[in-house]
Order: sequence, then structure tokens, then C-alpha cells
Amino acid sequence: MKAAVVQAEDALIQKLIANLGIDGGYDSLVRDLFHDLSQPLSTVSCVLENQLLVSRSPKQYRDDLKIALKQVRSIVWHFHALRELWDAGSAQQNQESLSVAACMRDLAGDLLPVAESKKVKLLLATSADCMVHFQAGRLGQALTHLLEFAIQFCAAGAEVEIVADAEGETARIALEISALELPPAKNPAEGCAADRKQCELKARLDLAVAWRVFAVVGGDLRVERNEDRLRLGVVLPLAYR
Repeated sequence: MKAAVVQAEDALIQKLIANLGIDGGYDSLVRDLFHDLSQPLSTVSCVLENQLLVSRSPKQYRDDLKIALKQVRSIVWHFHALRELWDAGSAQQNQESLSVAACMRDLAGDLLPVAESKKVKLLLATSADCMVHFQAGRLGQALTHLLEFAIQFCAAGAEVEIVADAEGETARIALEISALELPPAKNPAEGCAADRKQCELKARLDLAVAWRVFAVVGGDLRVERNEDRLRLGVVLPLAYR
């Protein structure tokens, strides 16, 4: 069983790294998000048709509404994902000099409850207060996606080390996961295939949005695997005051 889990982890991580190397995984993710929308849309359509054509008891009516609500939430998530993907690649207006260290501290604090719920430790280290040019909110948006990705794939009790420093004319940010683990199924009784699929889509969205936001300002995002560790590395041009 453990070997099967490790193989699943390897396959998913290799897929994520391969997709990132091709336009940040944008085209393939957009295609898969649109394709994935067909199932919840069809389910909602069928439920509504049944309401019109077949007499339902109050319990059956409530059960149908629960099914429809679950699918509507999925539809909303998909459209939000598509909108965020598109916006992430648009030109950034009214850029300003932002502190990478300050942004990382704020995000680590915001996501601390999520990390603690998984018993994941967030370790923040900055050797220099790097300044980068970004539209307000965009830097935080991209780094939030990376940190959410790191927490999602970090094993319980393990650490996510966040390092930011300057090298030459670039700011370098690294998030290193000390031990990888696929997120568990939310409802094992229903099987984990749907959860795994949603986990993969969310992971691809996290990386694709961050990649596109960084690319707009001439930055780069790399994902590297080293045994059971995973490293997310970001390189951005420094802003000079």
C-alpha cells in the first residue's frame, strides 16, 4: 500500500513539473478545467429536469437539492479558477516597490491556522529585505498559491522552510517541503478518485497562477524534486529604490 502511495506521489509531482515547463501549464489546465465542467453541469441539468418531470417526496427533494448544491459549488470553483488564470497573465498596472520579507511574514501569519491544522511547521528566514516591483496584491496572490501548494503536499509533522534573499540583481525565494505526502481523501467512504482529481487541479492551478504572475514581471518559477523533499524556487528582478 505504501509503495502504491509513493508511486502516486511520484507520478503527480512529475506531471506537475512537466506541465510547469510548458507555458506554466496554462493551456493544458484551461483545457482540463473546461472539460471537467461538463460533469457538474450535466448533473445539475438532470436534477432540475427530474424536479419538473417526476413527483418527489420532501426527502427526495432535499437530497436532490444537496446534490445540485454540491455541483453548483464545483461549477463556481471552476469559473473562479479560469478567471484567476486569465487575470494572472495580464499586464500589471501601477506597480510599486514591495518588500518580499514583509509579504512572506504576512502570508505565513495568514496561513498559519491552515498549517497548524495539518501539524505543519512554517519556518521563515530572510537574509536581506529584497524589494521587487509588483502591482499591489499580485505578489501576495502568487506567493499565497505557492504556500498553499506547499502546505497541501507537506506531510503531517513536517516543515515548510521559506527563504528569501538577494543574489546579484535578483530576489530569490525558496519554499522547501521537508517531507512529501499526498493529501488524504476528504470522504474515503465515497472513494478517493474525485478527491485526488480535485487535489491535482488545485495543485496545477497554484503553480500556473504563480508562474504567470511572476512571468509578467520577468520572473521565473521552478519546481525541483530531491528524494522526499520538494523545492519551489522563484527568481525575480530586484527593484531599486
